[in-house]
Amino acid sequence: MPELLLGVTPMSDEGPVDLDIGRIVGKRWQILEKLGEGGCGAVFKVQDIQTYAKAALKAESNFVAGGSVLKLEVQILRRLEGRPYIAQLLQAAKKSTYSYMVMTLFGHSLNCLLRKCGQCSTSTQVRVGINMLYGIKQLHEVGFIHRDVKPANLAVGRRGKEARIIHILDFGLSREYIISVGGVVKLREPRPRVLFRGTVRYCSVNAHARCEQGRPDDLWSMIYVLVELRGPLPWCRVKKKHKVGKIKNEISDEELFQNCPKELVEIAEHLRTLDYFKRPDYLLIYNKFASVMSQYHYRYSPSAKHNISLAIHLTGKRQSPQQLLQMLLRTPPVFPVFQIKHTWLGRKNRKLYGQL
Repeated sequence: MPELLLGVTPMSDEGPVDLDIGRIVGKRWQILEKLGEGGCGAVFKVQDIQTYAKAALKAESNFVAGGSVLKLEVQILRRLEGRPYIAQLLQAAKKSTYSYMVMTLFGHSLNCLLRKCGQCSTSTQVRVGINMLYGIKQLHEVGFIHRDVKPANLAVGRRGKEARIIHILDFGLSREYIISVGGVVKLREPRPRVLFRGTVRYCSVNAHARCEQGRPDDLWSMIYVLVELRGPLPWCRVKKKHKVGKIKNEISDEELFQNCPKELVEIAEHLRTLDYFKRPDYLLIYNKFASVMSQYHYRYSPSAKHNISLAIHLTGKRQSPQQLLQMLLRTPPVFPVFQIKHTWLGRKNRKLYGQL
């Protein structure tokens, strides 16, 4: 089964890092194959020379124009250590000409699965939504917004229970929205106008308007991904960025959510009440998804025997493409409370942070 990982965002005219197959990096990781490259970086499949465990190594040139993306990703993944629905950092270091980090190696991206499935069922749509909500909430809890939530940056695990969970990848466009000033944690002040960040098809109306993105904008991207699971987005064939933004701003809920349960409309209505400073009600959003699960008697956890490789193998045989994702995803039936466990905040700031 092909194993896919996040792409590398081009950052400069410097060539990508090229590591020879078989090379040992960090006295531990042997390069097995290159998974992708771009601009100044590359992603490799690697193997632990002692345990033979597979992982992904992302390498970036130390001569990056505009600053290191890898450094930001390492910072984020260290804060997210041990949290589910997120890639996990295994090792990071800096060499004379390049820096690298080793992280979880995932299976197929949601983008790849969509190409195989075409249109998914409502139960699959809701399960994906719960998985995405979990991952986005985890990232927001450690003080970052993603700014590029899309199917290519979402992937299932390689085997076991991880193969039935959607994980969030690629934090190269992320931005810290919580800062500490004089030992006090507060929201970072929004800039009056910013450069465009994100992917045109999935970004929020705010991103099109060059406004500072906040937590609600990641959730708008989640909404657009979920709508696409049930059919093409109304602007999928529109190339010009400003025209896509105009459609998103003017389209009615009836047209956008025509193939979706009404609960997605209610989630969108909640998001419209928010601005950069307001914290989304993650529990409310989860309860909307849970309402669909209950109303149609959908199961939260499919059979443990189903995994991604089995599903791919059976596509077009005993299972239809539409059942591909449905039988994979494991969705916990209880949404966790907002938890603050980060040592970087300091004990006195955790209560305040939870209220932001």
